Amino acid sequence: MSNSARVITLTPAPAIDRTYLVDSLHLGEVHRARESHAELAGKGVNVSSGLVLAGIPSLAVVPLTREEAASADDEIIYAHTISHPLRVNITVLDDDGHTTKINEKAPPLTTADWTGLVETTLSLAREHQSPWILLAGTIPSSAEGAALDLQTLFESAHSQGTRVGLDTSGSPLLELARSGLPDVIKPNAPELAECVGRPLLTLGDVVEAAQEVHQWGVTHVLVSLGPDGMVGVSSTGVVHASTGPVTVRNTIGAGDASVAGFLSHVVDHPEELAHAVARGVAWGALKVQEVSSQLQSLEGLPDVTLTDSPEHGRMLLEPGVI
Repeated sequence: MSNSARVITLTPAPAIDRTYLVDSLHLGEVHRARESHAELAGKGVNVSSGLVLAGIPSLAVVPLTREEAASADDEIIYAHTISHPLRVNITVLDDDGHTTKINEKAPPLTTADWTGLVETTLSLAREHQSPWILLAGTIPSSAEGAALDLQTLFESAHSQGTRVGLDTSGSPLLELARSGLPDVIKPNAPELAECVGRPLLTLGDVVEAAQEVHQWGVTHVLVSLGPDGMVGVSSTGVVHASTGPVTVRNTIGAGDASVAGFLSHVVDHPEELAHAVARGVAWGALKVQEVSSQLQSLEGLPDVTLTDSPEHGRMLLEPGVI
């Protein structure tokens, strides 16, 4: 199965990402966009798109209406039919380098729709003999009021020999991290701080917190730190990767690009943490230089500095404050 999807992503709350470029942004005033873009996106969709860009087959499972599914890119998108339309997320980029984001609330999913999404994802992973599944993005509430059952996806995937990554935030991240079920998580500093219940102000704070989460049972803990790069912790040790300064145009999707970069390496080399983290940092740094919320090219990847001895006293430029 040479074209078998190596990674199946599940995005339970996809969106149309609309990006507007303006000269400046002022509250209460009328603005005219000099450029605009729209694309079907969401964390898992963005990761699959990045992997396919690198020549690694991937499928993104997303809930769509029949009309939306008919116009989706069938090279990447595998639609599970639902009744409510996509939400719209808006990004405004101004020439001062600011990113302003307005996200619609994710619509709730029925238990039947969530079960269908999970079964579709697991079935595709079996069919394609995919080594990885990734659950990514906002986890919607249940239309019936109870929390969606997330653990079944992880337990069922493990029972069929598939690793499962997680890239989300809030209570789903905390609960699943504490369960030890994910094979990889990728919080940023504030999300990791929320997991361990304390502020993270230095690189050393991040390393200690990531090691604590790793001890809960999470195989790989990746922590995206914006301009400070990324920390990775696994049974093989600790690594810190960073690039030099880059020109930032749009930070949206940078974390997704980092996850795609990481998975692009561990999909065939599951124990090589350092190289995977380095690739993740390079892809993320490349993404922020683009306007789109998805990676458009892998040309011009920046050089990466990699160390297994992070500078513990280094203050974070974007600390994890709770």
